[in-house]
Amino acid sequence: MSAASSDSTTAFTAHPFRWFLALIALLFLYREWIVLSTPITLFYDEAYYLGWAQTPDWGYYSKPPMVGWLIALTTAVFGNAEWAVKLASPLLYSAAAIIIYRTAERFSDDKVLATKAALFSGSIFLLMPLVGFNSLFITTDAPLIFFWCLCFYAFLRAKESNNGLWWLLAGVAGGLGLLSKYTFIILPTTFLLYAALSPAGRQLLLNPRFWMTCLLAISFLLPNLYWNYQHDFISFQHTAEISHQSSSSLSFSRLLEFWAGQLFVFGPVFLIYIAIRGLKRHPRSDIERLLWSLFWPTFAVLSVQAFMARANVNWAGPAYIGASLLAGYYLSQLKGYRILLIGLLANLLLSIAFYHYAAVTNALGIERKWGTDPYKRLLGWPEFVHQFQPWFDQHPDYKLASDSRKLLAYFGYYITPQDFKGVALSDDSYIEDHYELQYPLSKSTQTQFLFVSEHDVAAKLTHYFTDVTLLTEQTLPLYSNFSRTARLYKVSGFKGIKQETEE
Repeated sequence: MSAASSDSTTAFTAHPFRWFLALIALLFLYREWIVLSTPITLFYDEAYYLGWAQTPDWGYYSKPPMVGWLIALTTAVFGNAEWAVKLASPLLYSAAAIIIYRTAERFSDDKVLATKAALFSGSIFLLMPLVGFNSLFITTDAPLIFFWCLCFYAFLRAKESNNGLWWLLAGVAGGLGLLSKYTFIILPTTFLLYAALSPAGRQLLLNPRFWMTCLLAISFLLPNLYWNYQHDFISFQHTAEISHQSSSSLSFSRLLEFWAGQLFVFGPVFLIYIAIRGLKRHPRSDIERLLWSLFWPTFAVLSVQAFMARANVNWAGPAYIGASLLAGYYLSQLKGYRILLIGLLANLLLSIAFYHYAAVTNALGIERKWGTDPYKRLLGWPEFVHQFQPWFDQHPDYKLASDSRKLLAYFGYYITPQDFKGVALSDDSYIEDHYELQYPLSKSTQTQFLFVSEHDVAAKLTHYFTDVTLLTEQTLPLYSNFSRTARLYKVSGFKGIKQETEE
């Protein structure tokens, strides 16, 4: 080995964390470049959450407040550009990767093994397809996963030292996690399962500081619970409804579909590897028991959800914090790097194929259609909304209104001037979104509206307004098999909402 080669190897082994930070920075810049250059415009949930961010509160229609707070913070600093709306997501995933690195460092007293576990676990998490995909969009998953990682790391340090500051950090992180997504409530089952598997876990449950930490975390949710009390517990109603528990039947095919989807959430190589490793032997060390306890509860709960009703593949995301740590821990004990490199390469290629989907399909001569393009739901919205801009310019005193959450979110963001408080028209008293909760037509002080709809609603609008005029119908072709179409009406003379009664 040459002197130069020896020096570079020494530099890498002497400062592994610096190299890991360089990887994080490189992926962060690459993902931001994708957002800006593609460009990755707002998904309508992002535009919807941006509306929440205009009035920070302790709760919103369907989620706890953290995602709205984060968007309020990033847009207050950088403005309402699309990349600024999304910015908290790649930042939080990058920070979560650092926490995973620091967590895995504590798995062994052997410095070499600990460093390998840290590098492997952090890299597996950072290149996970779910993280690659979610880094382009701001969703509740970003703060959920970040605070899950932080809470677990603080718990691990508290378990080792019983230091009050680590218990405090675990409680604060747990509380902020609960304010990020209600799924965070699954995390404590990690410690219950750990107690069932390990004597050290059973000692944990005898520690009063553990229970004080749990109470501290729950206390963070109290303002959100009070907000829900003021709004008839609307968030919990929505959470129950999206699971479709009462209207669905048991389905093995849905469960298998969910499991197959997990191959593209965590990555096929690493998921198959830890599954085989887990089936081949029972956890032998205490750290293995703890990490499997971190993985199984979320994965099991969401599998049951998929079997009984419906579960999106990304809902199991927190389980792959434990899976990343498990894979890194097991791979650090192998002599070779083949599985690690193949797994990382496979995950990187999945992300690249998604990031550069248009370029890849163009190169292969594949026509993109509505049923095959992963960007189909966000494609073309800026151009589509701008087609309506002349009519909004002609009627500056008219308020944006619609019968669609999606249209209110997109028009609210892309129309000039922006209007994040569009008025919602609902045919009944059932509240289906945040606009209907906060800005229903029945409570609006406005009298004149520009009403946008994807349907011909002229006849319906005459029930609510004395004057209804169709201003324009605009269409934007996106694929050979799909075009966006909407109609814009000028309406005034609101008659009020009349509740229909049964005869």
